[in-house]
Amino acid sequence: MVAVTTQAEKGTVYTALHRNIRIYIFGSILVGSSGYNYYANHVTTTPFTGRKRFMVFTPNQLFTISQEMYHEEMAQFANQKMPADHPMVTRVSRVGNRLLQANNKIPQLYTKVWTVTVIDDPTENCLVLPSGDIIMFRGMMNLFENDDQLAMILAHEMSHAILEHAAEQLSHGYLLDTLILLPLAVIWAFLPSDGIAVVTHWFLLKVVEVLLKLPYSRSIEDEADSVGLQLAAKACYDVREASAFWGKLCLQEEIRKQVGMETDSVPAFLSTHPSNSSRQARIDEQMPDALKLREVCQCSKLTDKDPRLEIRKLQEYMKTNSLVTVS
Repeated sequence: MVAVTTQAEKGTVYTALHRNIRIYIFGSILVGSSGYNYYANHVTTTPFTGRKRFMVFTPNQLFTISQEMYHEEMAQFANQKMPADHPMVTRVSRVGNRLLQANNKIPQLYTKVWTVTVIDDPTENCLVLPSGDIIMFRGMMNLFENDDQLAMILAHEMSHAILEHAAEQLSHGYLLDTLILLPLAVIWAFLPSDGIAVVTHWFLLKVVEVLLKLPYSRSIEDEADSVGLQLAAKACYDVREASAFWGKLCLQEEIRKQVGMETDSVPAFLSTHPSNSSRQARIDEQMPDALKLREVCQCSKLTDKDPRLEIRKLQEYMKTNSLVTVS
């Protein structure tokens, strides 16, 4: 027997659907209005760059989060902490103190309790927590050819701390998660099956990540590079080494690719950080201003031997020659 839908039943379904759509529209307007007011009340200005940003976490909340992060890191590497008198620890402390002293007019420096921990681990990483705790890994230290390169990385990480980038990223993630709640509700309410809803849900989250979250993360890294370059210039370090350092990492990455070794690199649009080549290029663009700032700070004149030149020559060579020969 074939079921027949009457005109009256069709009208009832249409009326219910129409009512639901109106409810969603009204709810969207109400939520959007209150959400905008909440957003506007939490917009602050970034020190140094004057950029507007959404910040929902307070300094006390950030400090608590930072302490938890520090304890987690220390619990993981509790038996690998180098002693305070180890040469690597004293080296990081010396360079860090020079950066802090040269930039002592920055008020954000005084909201931190700066500490140094060096972990005896081959990981090539360095981080500075929002509280001011500097955590350096032996693997990263082995990459530095001189104190100038170490200063560039420390200045970059310190910039993250004084610009409160950790709180900003958490706030940005919170904002995006809130904004997609309504689209997700619509997906689950109107799509005909749970299977289609699951796929659409996953696709929406991926779109938000690739188009909004990851580019935002890369822009924050660029900002830390820029401010870090200024901190290092004021401390009279050779800022040209910043470009040389990222250029060297570019070369190492290219060599690994040519000899068939695995690399940690991912496509730029899927990375939380700009590529090494992108960082080198952006730093080179800002180099004239950084060198001028060194002069304003009455730093001693740099040597005529520019550390960038050798790196550039090698990069040009790599573009036109392959290290791999096919037998």
